[in-house]
Amino acid sequence: MATARPAEATTIVNFSTAMGNFSLELFDDVAPGTVANFLNYVDSGRYDNVVIHRSILGFVIQGGLLSIDDQQNTVSRIITDPNIVNEFSISNTRGTIAMARVGGQVNSASSQWFINAGNNSSLDSVDGGFTVFGRVLDDGMDVVDAINALFTTTVFFTVAGNLADFPLLNFSGGNLTLANLIDASISRAEDLNSAPNVFDESTSLLNIQVDAGAAGLAAVSLFIVSSAPDTVIQVIPESVESLSASVEKMATFDDSSGRLLIPELVIAGAVAFRDVVFILSDVEQLQFTLESFQQ
Repeated sequence: MATARPAEATTIVNFSTAMGNFSLELFDDVAPGTVANFLNYVDSGRYDNVVIHRSILGFVIQGGLLSIDDQQNTVSRIITDPNIVNEFSISNTRGTIAMARVGGQVNSASSQWFINAGNNSSLDSVDGGFTVFGRVLDDGMDVVDAINALFTTTVFFTVAGNLADFPLLNFSGGNLTLANLIDASISRAEDLNSAPNVFDESTSLLNIQVDAGAAGLAAVSLFIVSSAPDTVIQVIPESVESLSASVEKMATFDDSSGRLLIPELVIAGAVAFRDVVFILSDVEQLQFTLESFQQ
């Protein structure tokens, strides 16, 4: 029986395409072998310029069979690792990513995957179920839907034969070029949980690393005093620790203006706000009031 998606995921990957970019979280704890297999292809570069070779409207987009070799200006078949064991447990709902397989062969997944463009729970009962191992984040399905809406036809490749339901970009007939293919480059996202400025939802603390000019560098935790009508935060004095070196995108504090600038604020593993500005509003209590931010 399929379960709901897990509450936590530990790895995020980014998809970069001509139609836009999106990210997925991978369910490391639910399908560890499948995630490890997928990341082997990512880390080895075999998913650089991976071609979306199948698209059925409202059903799936699929990749992992072919990739574009920019240097040779050709399409090649992705070299596969040994097949992996099926780890089905999560339902194939819209926005999830799952491994493709050979029909009738349960443990036959290798390099090919598909993103569910619709609620495809019917796949959960086919040959032991198709292994879901992640999901598209935020508004990333807008990009998936845009790809899914492209014109499709049957295309022949020497390395793969005839491929039906093949999506094409800006194609109006005539000879195909590589520019007509939809490809994605997949990479691991930066581990933002180790970023210098993070709001910890479990403790409701804002943990920042700040360059305070002449006062030095420090790691500081602040708690929320109030969220309305103004957002006010306060330094926890015993949390202050000196730092020996600056880090990229750390916060800055200007003593003359009382301005605290946080370039990027990470929440739940993603950059939630940029250019967050607080103003020192109570010197004795070390309280800061939110002035502005960008999303």
